[in-house]
Amino acid sequence: MVALLELDQATVLAGEIPILDHLSLEVSEGELVAIIGPNGSGKSTLIRALLGLAPLDQGTARIEGRPLTTLTARQRAASMAWLPQDGLSAERLRVEDVVAAARFRFNESRQDCLAAAYRALEDAGADSLADRWINELSGGERQRIELASMVAQESKCWLLDEPANHLDPVWRARTLKFLSRRLEQGNTVLVVLHDVHLLGHIEAAQTRVVGLRQGKIAWQGRLSDQDLGEGLETVHGIPFERAVAGDREYWIPGEEPLE
Repeated sequence: MVALLELDQATVLAGEIPILDHLSLEVSEGELVAIIGPNGSGKSTLIRALLGLAPLDQGTARIEGRPLTTLTARQRAASMAWLPQDGLSAERLRVEDVVAAARFRFNESRQDCLAAAYRALEDAGADSLADRWINELSGGERQRIELASMVAQESKCWLLDEPANHLDPVWRARTLKFLSRRLEQGNTVLVVLHDVHLLGHIEAAQTRVVGLRQGKIAWQGRLSDQDLGEGLETVHGIPFERAVAGDREYWIPGEEPLE
């Protein structure tokens, strides 16, 4: 079976320093893959390499078996929707137009485009914001608009770079649970997470964890694996402690000696 997304021996250099170092990764349709790792491990670069925004010095990026470089912008948009760390522009734009713009790959009337945008806003719990200006929204509201835009794009795979960044604890949990629900609606999700304890908000049985360190995969496995704690220690270089709340488990960094 052909992988939906694939990096094959991908290398990205900053000068002579490898940000990705001969990294190979396959993402199958219907997976939720969480990319974790310390700062500077190559997490954001991995996503940008899949999108074609970080040119490869060596290796190949493929979408459904086809080299990424052979695909048009509309073909890429059909396969991948992207939520970067810095999110939406702060320009004075109406929310409905922002979400409708995500449908640029479709040949449709403005009426049909707006109808699809409203459906996406409703799916993300943001239909009441359709007439607002994007630059006047709170962080949590803007996050819902960003997710609605991804819904409207109707891509097979979502790539999100720290989507819980700058959000309060409630919106972090809601965002990650929303991503888990997208699997039931046919999406594939690849998400970069900076805080590993956020893994506790993701459906364990559906999630593969890929840990990066110095541009390479240091450990990977299922969120439900018994050796997850050891894997986190391998990735981050310090022990992690397991905590349970309700029916979910969370992993908290242990004490690290000060130098």
